[in-house]
Amino acid sequence: MSAEKKARMAQLSVLSKYGVLADFSALQEAQLDRALKAVVSVKAAQGMTFAKWCDQVLGQGARVPVASFLATPGQTQFSSLTATTDLAKSLKAQDKQHQITVKGYQQQIEQLQAELQALRDEQSKTAAAAEQAWSRDLPAQLSYWYLDTCAHLHEILWDINEVEGAIFEQQGQFNRDYRRRIGEIIGQALSHLDALGFTLDVQLQEITDKADKSLPPIELYHSRSGEDDGHGQQRFDFVVHGVQADVIEAAGNFLHPGRAQREIEKHRRFSCQVDVAISRGHALDEDDVFHLSCYMHKLFEAMARAGDKRPRGSLREKVILCLLLSRTAPCTTARYARAGALPRLQDIYYRGITPREARKPGAASDVSSGKIVEHLLHLMHIQGGS
Repeated sequence: MSAEKKARMAQLSVLSKYGVLADFSALQEAQLDRALKAVVSVKAAQGMTFAKWCDQVLGQGARVPVASFLATPGQTQFSSLTATTDLAKSLKAQDKQHQITVKGYQQQIEQLQAELQALRDEQSKTAAAAEQAWSRDLPAQLSYWYLDTCAHLHEILWDINEVEGAIFEQQGQFNRDYRRRIGEIIGQALSHLDALGFTLDVQLQEITDKADKSLPPIELYHSRSGEDDGHGQQRFDFVVHGVQADVIEAAGNFLHPGRAQREIEKHRRFSCQVDVAISRGHALDEDDVFHLSCYMHKLFEAMARAGDKRPRGSLREKVILCLLLSRTAPCTTARYARAGALPRLQDIYYRGITPREARKPGAASDVSSGKIVEHLLHLMHIQGGS
């Protein structure tokens, strides 16, 4: 590199760092190298004299002319004022290069923003497609939900024994054992329905003969999603009476392990209010919703029928009806359907029911055992091809 070019580079470097425009044309190469290194910090330079700054930056005893923009006599040759034209060109070139660099960064930012937006659009499309596929798969998932819930009910059905003979003879498990087991099954069933996109609210209200009816309800289950807005959703609700208090502990231990349970006297009875809503994005056929309401109604009734001192025949009946309803659900039987439409449980239910009876709260889900069996026989007749 020539001495002239190195001098211009040193001038530009010092100007950029210290803001001082100096003439380095008379400096030796070693001094120019020191100027390019510029070991003195800007902060330290502010407290120095010009002589000390020159000694530190350029070398001991070195001094250079500095442009201080003093008054210029009129007789001064203009050519002498343009001696720094090369420096001005260098500054302009550097500024132009910086502008090109900034423009390149701006283009990269715009490109990255476009790619990010494309990824977001693709993610939105993928999520929408997944939600639609999830909605289409919901009947299949509900079918597996029936099978999983009923696997535990089978175990209870096999173990139910009638209470007969002397009290000291083997009577099987106590009613409370069945009751608590069904409470755990219900807790698991509610948790799985919640995961499938259902919004559930299950509360227990104490049954009392006292005049005070303002006792606060006990929350057995409430969906985490909180999506229920009450508008445009499929929903059903029902009430089951005579639920014994210890099911709260049984279901609570499954749903909320480790949480302290509220102290409640074991003999107290409650009415169980069940409210279920299906998300608008995961709608089910009307037949599936009706059938699910009937199944859940019988499942909660089984828990109530397992109360102390109640005959076990009623408990056995409710468990059997749950098993029958799980096998005749539209989402389950559709996989084995032959040509032609399958009979619907709600058609059998509403046959012979007056409009006034049908309007009672929870009436639609409280289908009789006879109609459940009749629906099963119709399905067997059609699927058997006879």
